[in-house]
Amino acid sequence: MKIKYIALLLLITLTCSSCKLLKTHVVKLTSSAEIQNDAVLLKTTKGYVYLTTKKMTEPQKQILSSLLPFQCLEIKTPEQFDMQNRKVYFDDFKIKSLPTSHPDCRKVKVTTRISIN
Repeated sequence: MKIKYIALLLLITLTCSSCKLLKTHVVKLTSSAEIQNDAVLLKTTKGYVYLTTKKMTEPQKQILSSLLPFQCLEIKTPEQFDMQNRKVYFDDFKIKSLPTSHPDCRKVKVTTRISIN
């Protein structure tokens, strides 16, 4: 019985260590996305979000180019949303545009002025 328990525990530990736990972050844009050298700058209500373009797919680029102010973006990443000087960088991520009527988007309050570029 003890051996079965240890084998089961070992199997669960190995499967959990190989998968990534994704965290979901919802941000509301205050201006259009700006493409820079190796990243895309998103000005949000929380600060500046930089998404690297190294692993970015074509559909993700389409989503970012079609975003307008007041729209929300859902970012799924294994990385923490850890702001340093109102900036956060993401290397490994998946994004999805949310409509302004989405419940998660409505929770995000706009505290800064919206500017259209």
